[in-house]
Amino acid sequence: MRNVLPSAIVAIAFAVMLGGCAQKRAQPAARTAAPTQATPPAAPPSSSEDDADKVKRPRFGEATVYVDGRTTGVMRAPELPASLKARVIDLGEGYKATRYGFVDYATSLGIDVKRVKGMHLYGGSRVVIVDEAEFKRVGAKISFSFVQGDRGKPRVHWPAEKINVNSTIDMLTAVAFYVDKVPPHLTPDPNNRGELVMPDGSKIEGKVPYAPAEQGHGTRVYVDGALVGVVKRKKLTDDIVVKTEGAPDSEPTKFSLTGFAGKLGKGAEQPKAIHLVAGDDVIANLAPETAKSTTFYVPARNQGQILVDVAVGDGKRAAKVSAVQIFVKTAPPARAITSLDEAPAAQPNSGQGRSNDDNE
Repeated sequence: MRNVLPSAIVAIAFAVMLGGCAQKRAQPAARTAAPTQATPPAAPPSSSEDDADKVKRPRFGEATVYVDGRTTGVMRAPELPASLKARVIDLGEGYKATRYGFVDYATSLGIDVKRVKGMHLYGGSRVVIVDEAEFKRVGAKISFSFVQGDRGKPRVHWPAEKINVNSTIDMLTAVAFYVDKVPPHLTPDPNNRGELVMPDGSKIEGKVPYAPAEQGHGTRVYVDGALVGVVKRKKLTDDIVVKTEGAPDSEPTKFSLTGFAGKLGKGAEQPKAIHLVAGDDVIANLAPETAKSTTFYVPARNQGQILVDVAVGDGKRAAKVSAVQIFVKTAPPARAITSLDEAPAAQPNSGQGRSNDDNE
């Protein structure tokens, strides 16, 4: 018995040790609720930092285009200049895609692309800096399309070759070309997360560089593809008021569409045609005689956008118009007309609500 007992004790101890080792191998590593002080991870941005970032980086609704801080248009398919030619890309297996080059787009806006000092592409809070050298080298290979073919938000397409930019984006929320003004730049940062600042180093406080603090959000008016103005309610004058005999006092004040256009562009009061645009849809193609008799009004709390009585069958219906394309010297492009029932942005109450530009 004296010889058996020590052996049994050793055997039991050895079995316990093996059991403990097996348990350790089978059990997953424990996750600590908080990191140890020895190796703290990088702290995520606090809510205050997020708020500060939102303040210093401008946000955009429409994909607006700027040249030296001046608004020159919005990137929607019906608002592209008629002179801009699309590129049809063969994707193979019978699929094709329609794209537009940024250099071609700049040219259609009347920009001398040889003088472009920089192009900035915004994607929400991110901005891609395409400097002068890179714009000249590969600018013609950077293009955009619309996510639904001829409608929807614009998307950027990058060339397959290596390009010298700080980042890339997919969806496009704004474009800024710099021709006569010095482009803003990013502060040096090893991780390419620098802050966009003006040439003198001053911060850009929540607006597009060089753009005026107050910008109109009403209906945009183009003449031969060039943005000539934005409807502002408070700047409509009495000399273009159209009075309807026998109209009740409750009827809103109506204004002549061609009369207003004539104040914005030479010859615009005698157009070849006028296209009324609601979002991504052309809802009316007005011939010269029809255009002369067309009126509009701007209700309160309509975000500065006009309503036009559009012919529907034997009558008329009020339609909300986001852009007016007036063709004086250029031939109007052939565009399909969308019925009001199929154009959600044309509904008078679409997007309606209190806004800072109610009195514009």
